[in-house]
Amino acid sequence: MDYSRGTGDVEAFSAVVSLKLLAANLLAFIAASGLVLAFVGAHAFPGIAAGFFIGTASTLWLLRIARKGARMDPEKAGRFIPAAYRLRFAVVAVLLALILYKGILAPWPLIGGFLGSALITVCTTIYLAREEASHA
Repeated sequence: MDYSRGTGDVEAFSAVVSLKLLAANLLAFIAASGLVLAFVGAHAFPGIAAGFFIGTASTLWLLRIARKGARMDPEKAGRFIPAAYRLRFAVVAVLLALILYKGILAPWPLIGGFLGSALITVCTTIYLAREEASHA
């Protein structure tokens, strides 16, 4: 990958990271779905799917905020990034709260899918950082 040295192309780096995170989350979702369907039952699948979708969308939104902030003047970015992060957090929190409050989906599969997406994102990010460091 090695975008951090030499090119300085934040857009290309962010696009590669976004695609790799999306692919890792998609593969993890497919594997988790198979395990859930085999061992837990079909009733948990909608919650797992919604949790993975919300978690992955939240992560990609964070990367988009960072990419947009990197293109701004530092003063403007200093105001934009915290406000955008708070908005993203509020949207995700309200969405999860509404789904749980209205009883649309079971809470544990939803939370499990969301946390599964977060875990896959962290593990993939660590892997990508090690891959980048090995090219140094």
